[in-house]
Amino acid sequence: MRHVRYIWFCLLAMLMANQICAFAAEKEQYVDPIFGDTINREADDFVTVSLVVADPGKVFYSVLGHACLRMQCPTFGLDYCYTYESEDLTNRVGDFLMGKLRMGLFNIPFEEYCSYYEANGRGVREYIIYLPPQVEQELWRILDQQVAQGTNLDFDYYNRGCAITSLRFVKQALGNRLIQYDSSLREHSPTGRDLVNKYTKNARWVVFYWGFIAGEEVSQPLHGDNQLLIPEDLVHAWQQATLNGKPLLASEPNVLVEGQPLRADGWFMPWMATLLMLILAIANLFWNKPYGDWVMLMIQTLLGVILIYLMYFSNLCCASWNWLLIPFNPLPAMLWYWRKWWALPYAIALMLWCGVMTAMLLWGHVLVDWSHILLVLTWMVVLLKQTALWKRIKR
Repeated sequence: MRHVRYIWFCLLAMLMANQICAFAAEKEQYVDPIFGDTINREADDFVTVSLVVADPGKVFYSVLGHACLRMQCPTFGLDYCYTYESEDLTNRVGDFLMGKLRMGLFNIPFEEYCSYYEANGRGVREYIIYLPPQVEQELWRILDQQVAQGTNLDFDYYNRGCAITSLRFVKQALGNRLIQYDSSLREHSPTGRDLVNKYTKNARWVVFYWGFIAGEEVSQPLHGDNQLLIPEDLVHAWQQATLNGKPLLASEPNVLVEGQPLRADGWFMPWMATLLMLILAIANLFWNKPYGDWVMLMIQTLLGVILIYLMYFSNLCCASWNWLLIPFNPLPAMLWYWRKWWALPYAIALMLWCGVMTAMLLWGHVLVDWSHILLVLTWMVVLLKQTALWKRIKR
């Protein structure tokens, strides 16, 4: 019996020795060869990456919401939101139209980032991005490298938008690894105008302004990743996507800031303003008040000067050829003295222009807004009043 106990004691001692050796070996494999500590930088939870999405705001540059990347390292207590921001637009509308505003990537402490949106009543949601540990650390290195460059980029809300740049940073960190998207991303090719119009149902004045600022560039079809300009579209695409056969983005968000419901525009819509102008122009056919024609000529000329400046003299993004330049340009003011010769042909051309733009809208291809068409019709009525044909009809 004594021999049996001795044998069991030896076996137990050997088992404990093996466990101690295994534990020691396990501790040895976590010693970092560069830093010399026992932190496992290859662990899944050493760095976590999230896509942070903020709700739309009320001002022009925030109506589509905002997206950024949140990088966390609990081991070292690091928690930053890497977000593209522009210089302050307040009282700098002129610099904005001239394309002089600059933008860059900033790393903002997470609490400070959320505090800003909470103060503005905008909700913030977070979606975990499932990336390999080495990709997460490479992404952090790329982001820090971009932050170090400062605000050295031209403000470009179309080609360097928050969502598309977040996507590009992740793709750069992935290297040869490919994100597998749902087939629907390849089947649809919306334009920039389509996307803006889709997500600005409650901000029709923004669409009206956007139509004057944005040129033909935003009317071209977008393919593949390039169509993920809007934060909500990026979230939806990544939730359907996979990486190495596994989901890329969490299906459910973590709500960081509870937002307040965004109020729609007031009752006075752009189409109401332009329709009122059209009614006044028609009424002036019979009132025959010259100052009414002069006011409309001033508006038409001012819009034409702005469009020409944006197209040929400004560095503002997307300010390329604009279809509104046909009805709105400085030529009528310059040639107003000879209007009896060109007013009727120009009015007919504007009528055809309105017909084409209306057909495009009904077909689902947005080149201008309905309010733009009403504004052009107003200018057409003013021109008809200058023709000998109308004077003959009135008699």
